[in-house]
Amino acid sequence: MGEPVYYTEERSALRSPLVFHGFFWPLLLFASFISLLLTDNSSVFMPGIILGVFGSVSLGGLHLAEDRPIGIRVDAAGIWIGGIQRTERLRARGRTAGTKLPRARAHRRQVFFCPWNAVQRVEVVSDHQEIRKIAKLGRDVGSSRLETATGTIKLGLLTAPYMRAAIVINVDLTAASVPEFRPPEERSFWKTSAPQRFAASPVWSAPTRHPEKFRAALELAGCRTRS
Repeated sequence: MGEPVYYTEERSALRSPLVFHGFFWPLLLFASFISLLLTDNSSVFMPGIILGVFGSVSLGGLHLAEDRPIGIRVDAAGIWIGGIQRTERLRARGRTAGTKLPRARAHRRQVFFCPWNAVQRVEVVSDHQEIRKIAKLGRDVGSSRLETATGTIKLGLLTAPYMRAAIVINVDLTAASVPEFRPPEERSFWKTSAPQRFAASPVWSAPTRHPEKFRAALELAGCRTRS
């Protein structure tokens, strides 16, 4: 990552609705549970626990921690997406992500790199219907066991709740850099018996909060790389 940088966006998934739901529902669940233990008044605090669980699971509360590392970088070498800042911070401290390969459901924390010669097409999508299509494609790439149990995790397809714009890259996987992940494992008795499947997606995506700035960076990078 030592090339001239044309654009960088850290924590590109962190829009205000995701931050709100990521904090509010877990806090409601925690506060209601503690209050229930202290007062034993289930009629008052049990609804808070139920709402806290529902909001955390269904409204994006559990996604904040997993989506937070997602970032974007455009430089002279190509396009980077994923946990760029996290990876650089670990390297600066002389640490690595660990001796074990990461699980595929944690692919938002890893770095995906597509050099310019592997970029078949890149665009910024902000149309609501197109965003919904991208989110639907990425519905099985979440971090929760409920999401990963029913489908194949599409590596590189990084989506997030409440995203209003996303970059979409058609990638030549033979020339792109995809992180290594732990092989699928059989589940234990309390999980689904199906192993967690994953495969590199030929279409990568990442949410962006600044679509116009990214478009401008693409034009700048395109001019520089052709010169």
